[in-house]
Amino acid sequence: MTARARRGLAAGAAALLCIGLAPAAAHAHATLEGTSPARGTDLKTAPRAVTFRFDEPVEGNFGAVRVFDARGNRVDDNQVKHPGGRGALVSVGLRPGLKDGTYTATYRVISADSHPVSGGVVFSIGDPGNGPARTVSDLLSGSSAGPVTELAFGIARGVDYLAIALMLGGLAFLLLSWRPALMGAAGAGGGWPEASEAFAARATRMLALAVVLGIAAGAAGIVLQGATAGGTTFWSALDPGVVREVIGTRFGRISTLRVVDWALLGAVLVAGAGARTIPVLRPAAVGAAGVAPAPFPRAGVLAALAVPAAFLLVSPALAGHATTQHPVAALLPLDVLHVAAMSVWIGGLVALLFVLPSATRLLDPPERSRLLAAVLLRFSPIALVCVIALAVTGTGQGLIDMGWSLSPLTSTPFGRAVLVKLVLLIVLVGVAAVNRQRVVPALKRLAGGGEPPGAAGRLLRRTLRSEVALVSYAPPVATGSGPVTKNARMGPIQLQTTVDPARVGANQMHVYLFDAKSGAAYTKTKELTVQAALPGKGIGKLNVTMHQAGPGHYVADAFQLVPGGDWQVTVTDRVSDFDQYTATVKVPVR
Repeated sequence: MTARARRGLAAGAAALLCIGLAPAAAHAHATLEGTSPARGTDLKTAPRAVTFRFDEPVEGNFGAVRVFDARGNRVDDNQVKHPGGRGALVSVGLRPGLKDGTYTATYRVISADSHPVSGGVVFSIGDPGNGPARTVSDLLSGSSAGPVTELAFGIARGVDYLAIALMLGGLAFLLLSWRPALMGAAGAGGGWPEASEAFAARATRMLALAVVLGIAAGAAGIVLQGATAGGTTFWSALDPGVVREVIGTRFGRISTLRVVDWALLGAVLVAGAGARTIPVLRPAAVGAAGVAPAPFPRAGVLAALAVPAAFLLVSPALAGHATTQHPVAALLPLDVLHVAAMSVWIGGLVALLFVLPSATRLLDPPERSRLLAAVLLRFSPIALVCVIALAVTGTGQGLIDMGWSLSPLTSTPFGRAVLVKLVLLIVLVGVAAVNRQRVVPALKRLAGGGEPPGAAGRLLRRTLRSEVALVSYAPPVATGSGPVTKNARMGPIQLQTTVDPARVGANQMHVYLFDAKSGAAYTKTKELTVQAALPGKGIGKLNVTMHQAGPGHYVADAFQLVPGGDWQVTVTDRVSDFDQYTATVKVPVR
């Protein structure tokens, strides 16, 4: 392989990695809806457990819920469970005989999109004493897996999608484009058996690469999920106990089944090698001219491939938001169709760019033109249908995520990303039209005249590379890293501010006020003022409209933080005509 070809292969792989991430469209992380005991509650007797309630099912293993006394010592029994089997509830029991005082309960759980969210609440039993010595942020500090683990997890997910595209798209290309094109274009000219053998060998390597990538990405994903959930490194998460914990979660079960599924596909491909999974040509019988196809794979081989391939198709939806976020009846089929269209299109592009040339270079110029025309005539309409399906399913998912409102298309990063992708898909339809209207007729004309592909072949390579270049652009989506919680002291008040998802665009802010001594909700507020500023960009203090959601609890819905940077949130609490307290916290917005 030449250096130029290697560079092209690397660029194509990077592009496919980016587009492979696209089906995991932006969804909001799990949001805490309530707790028991409630935040700031002063209880007469100790509860048996602490329970957090979220707006969607979450994974709660790995010591996800912890309870600390005022000195920072753990007082829970480390038995995390889902009460009543309800995935949206996660609870941990408390040790018997808890003394009077203030307690802090923290959580670090995994959303359906495999991202962690964390936070905590403070409550007291009997005499609250002097309050906790460590804040929620202090207790949660050090529980983050870090940027390296997050990057590695993102790469693993991208490789997983790439493997699915290579396998499903490769099989679709073989069945729908290559085999009928080979049967229709092959003639008596020399080189056809050798060309079909070369294609079969290269295609087999592509499918084998998909199996290897799929197994590696799945296994790495299980370990990285453990590292992300537990806030540890990859190497620490290699512990067998952590791996068992991950496998016990919904994400872990689906990932484990996917690894087994990849191994099964690899076994079927190896076992079916003698049955010629990929069709080739043989010289015709003695006394006859031309070539004849080898027997097509038996139905049993095809069925053995179809069943595990079908699981690969639905597994991303089973492991993500499509089965936990309403409406499931719409999101599940949209997600499956999106992955199917992406796989058939991307897998076909890989086959055209890196597998088909192994066959065409062994043919004489007229046969080369005929084969290219036959393959493109079949793949071009399939690709067009896939692009349209991507546009329709992506738009449908986006509208559901945005609450069926069009205003977020221009006011939020996710909406703008949807618009950019729609524009790119329109351009891709134009590129496909060039192949359909110019390249295919030119190749057919050249084949009829016994001429080599020439300029038409060069135009084909340029259009295919254009498609790869266009799909390599992956606009940023509002996936977010979860809510950011900051704590500060304002005179007699303990302030806790949570900004969710702390991403550029619309955010939600929760402001909690506690009596610094008792830990109870602070209720002496006369007027609360919140302002946001970004000094690094010259943005002055912007007023944030708050409404009271409960004792000592204030909420701002859908306020804008644009652009990204280290925003300063200033909270001023006027408690009388003469006294007020102010604190400023820094909130990183990315």
